[in-house]
Amino acid sequence: MRNPEELIRESAAPKDFIAVSWNLHKGRTPLGFQAWQAMQRWVQSTHADAYFLQEAMARRMPSPILASSFGSPLADPLSDVWHCQATEIARAAELEIALGPNVFKPSWRHGNAILSPHPLDLGGRWDISAHRFEKRGLLVARATFGGHSVTLLCAHLALTRSARLRQMNWIAHWIAKEAPEGPLVLAGDFNDWRNDSVPLFAEHGLQEVATLLGEAGRTFPAFSPALALDKMFVRGMEPVEWIQPTQETAWLSDHLPYMARLRVE
Repeated sequence: MRNPEELIRESAAPKDFIAVSWNLHKGRTPLGFQAWQAMQRWVQSTHADAYFLQEAMARRMPSPILASSFGSPLADPLSDVWHCQATEIARAAELEIALGPNVFKPSWRHGNAILSPHPLDLGGRWDISAHRFEKRGLLVARATFGGHSVTLLCAHLALTRSARLRQMNWIAHWIAKEAPEGPLVLAGDFNDWRNDSVPLFAEHGLQEVATLLGEAGRTFPAFSPALALDKMFVRGMEPVEWIQPTQETAWLSDHLPYMARLRVE
């Protein structure tokens, strides 16, 4: 089996678009060890056109920021208040970045990120939390690729089925209203082992990449993937290949990366 790097190098046609979606598990391995640098090296090795990252973890806030929670004045500006794993990857790989915090607490925070080597127009972050116990968001950006504006949506959905279904319908409504036409990629951790999202988004003209290509698309748990929790839906993009991630990624996060080669129609 060819590895992802070989497949990506072969995609020399200007209309080939490599997309990667990955739940970073707050920067930790399945065993709980920090893996920021190893994750960063893997991301840099793929040379993708768009990365959809979930649970991008931030380091502990500096003490002046923590002190502000208790009413003390800030000694330093909040310039790094959302500095996180994704910003470190973006700086190291010289990528454009869009960020959308989901969980934001005095001592820690994490959220979604979209990274790309192509120019990004930021579209905003939309709160799609279905209940107060799980903070969830939809992050929106648009990338200029091959003369096309490609809408990029990064989502992390709830653990319960009823909440997920509501969130899927909210996302479908957003697409119909705000991005009714043109190339589009919706990717992320859908927690959707039942595959409810596949027929739901098909009704709105979006196709799930692995499903369309006849692939299982299993990404969880990473060391022995049995569930297709992560999804990638496209419109105006032809799925060409679902790329099997390398074995090393099985010990970097609790999810495997979801990788695909697409072609702008």
